[in-house]
Amino acid sequence: MCFYVRMVGRVGSNLALRVCHDLADWAAAAKRRIRYAFCRLFARYDDVGPTHGYPPWDETACHQTNLVIGLEDKQWYHNVDRKRAQELVTAGGNGCFIVRPSSTHPLTLTVYYGHRAYNIPIRRREDGLVALGVRKQNERTFQNIEDLIYFHEKEELIMFSAGEESGKTVLSSTPVKVVGEKESKHKAEEIYIIN
Repeated sequence: MCFYVRMVGRVGSNLALRVCHDLADWAAAAKRRIRYAFCRLFARYDDVGPTHGYPPWDETACHQTNLVIGLEDKQWYHNVDRKRAQELVTAGGNGCFIVRPSSTHPLTLTVYYGHRAYNIPIRRREDGLVALGVRKQNERTFQNIEDLIYFHEKEELIMFSAGEESGKTVLSSTPVKVVGEKESKHKAEEIYIIN
């Protein structure tokens, strides 16, 4: 009888400990989601990851303007708006991407993953390097946008939604540009994908 009482006591204490840990994990996750939701109210774009209280870089327009120069001939650069970009990458499936101009940033990387399109700002830092999203501690940087694209064709890009990691994907394909016609007039069904 004493054996069973001790066993029930241990099982009960382990169960209570697990419940406490699960509640603490749930509370921490809820806090992150709420904090990220408030940040998103003011951000106007999807991000590569949440910021952790860092002040924004002093990224002036002179640092950002030359990001677009020389990209017009790249297969993955499309001069389309956000809606059209999302249509194009959705037709290509997971890993399909384009780089496009943005109304709030010089450029945006639009990537399709897991049944949705992500719009990730591309920015030039004060030190001249290129990075994705908003400023993060120890963020990965690149000399130029071509290096960024080449790197993520080989290495996975971690996707975030509502402050939580939603998966990883490589940049695997891009819609073909149609020469001679305005890109925004084509329907998603007419797009061919380059692997």
